[in-house]
Amino acid sequence: MKIIIVGVGKLGEYLAKSLVKDSNEVTLIDTDFSACQDVINNEDLNYINGNGLDSTILEEAGIRESDLLISVMASDEQNVMCCLLGKTLGVTHTIARIRTPEYTNSINILKEKLGLSMTINPEALTAGHIADVLNTPSALDATTFFKGRIRMISLKVKENSNLVGLTINNLIKKLDGHIIVCAIEKDGEIIIPKGNVKIGLNDKLHITGKQNDIHEFLKFSNLITSKTKKVIISGGSNTAIYLTKILLDMGMEVKLIEINEERCRFLSEILPKALIINGDVSDQNILFEEGIDKCDAFVALNSIDEENIVYSMFASQQNIPKIITKVNHINLDKVIDKANIDTVITPHKIATNQIVRYVRAMQNSEASSCESIYKFDDDRFEILEFKIKNDFEKINTKLKDIKLKDGILIVAIHRGKNIIFPSGNDVIVEKDTIIVANSESNIKDINDILE
Repeated sequence: MKIIIVGVGKLGEYLAKSLVKDSNEVTLIDTDFSACQDVINNEDLNYINGNGLDSTILEEAGIRESDLLISVMASDEQNVMCCLLGKTLGVTHTIARIRTPEYTNSINILKEKLGLSMTINPEALTAGHIADVLNTPSALDATTFFKGRIRMISLKVKENSNLVGLTINNLIKKLDGHIIVCAIEKDGEIIIPKGNVKIGLNDKLHITGKQNDIHEFLKFSNLITSKTKKVIISGGSNTAIYLTKILLDMGMEVKLIEINEERCRFLSEILPKALIINGDVSDQNILFEEGIDKCDAFVALNSIDEENIVYSMFASQQNIPKIITKVNHINLDKVIDKANIDTVITPHKIATNQIVRYVRAMQNSEASSCESIYKFDDDRFEILEFKIKNDFEKINTKLKDIKLKDGILIVAIHRGKNIIFPSGNDVIVEKDTIIVANSESNIKDINDILE
């Protein structure tokens, strides 16, 4: 596909890299060449220095021959105008980043009246993701598939866990419910495990199952933690606003600490049921006054990554059950690994995954190609979703008779109203939707999973 991206901040850069990796023809437009130089030098893409609201610049980028225009400039209004201009010049599909909380109630109207194919709100998506993790506090990460009917959680095996020393096969036999171990990170290496793989201390597991089965797995594993009731959020960003509203609706008690007094007044007006604290999170006295040692979760959402990491390190010293840290710069991974932080959230990664899923769906209307993709652990492991059509070479073949490539696992089958966690005697039929775990190959078509 031919795609134009207007605006090269963190989201634009990461999005461009992901779409190029997915074999799309990408053109970047931005007024600041220096901000784009690294991605231009390292990726196979086109770049035009100019304003995306200038019709001549869009024409130069090939707007009339493009399949999709994505506008991720700093201003919501600019993004809407850019998409409207793109539609006028002939592009069919447009995506606008719209982040302002006050616009939330108007999004659907904007999409309909302006013909936007999609709007993306990284802050709202991030808040929803954090809320999912807080809903299963023993998990490092949480994702849902098949419209929430099954979940995948990520967790680390600790010393007191009953999992240590078990093989995957032994684990499955000991559980009443049915779960799938999609992937294991052992000593920094991601593997798609076979049944004889043994679970070790500090392994990171990615577990998929229905909600009740996940609960039974956590119970057996001695990894059940108390329900999250009290949350402290550091930083009064838009993400904090979205998150606070969700957590309040879930019945949690929220304290939000923000250093800017004027921002606190605004937060108090739009979040009347939350306790808004005007204070500096770097002042440990304030944290103790607000009960950091008694809360169930601490979420660092300040604008500066290093501050979030430092505050989260301090929170970890208070033995807070759950710590979530927002980090925008991926190159801080080594620092984070040593900081004893539970869960790290990167908004532009979450938003990119959402857009890539949309692009895949645009491309794959006829063949059994990958319609959705979910990336984990710095893109070293992914979950792919396929809608099966009659071009699948092994349709109606028992799974035990299908040879898959190394690093591939068929996790679940959605057939009609049923979710199937497949055994060797199950088959894949036309109109099934399946999810596949992948750690090795570049998989785009369903037949790419076959050896």
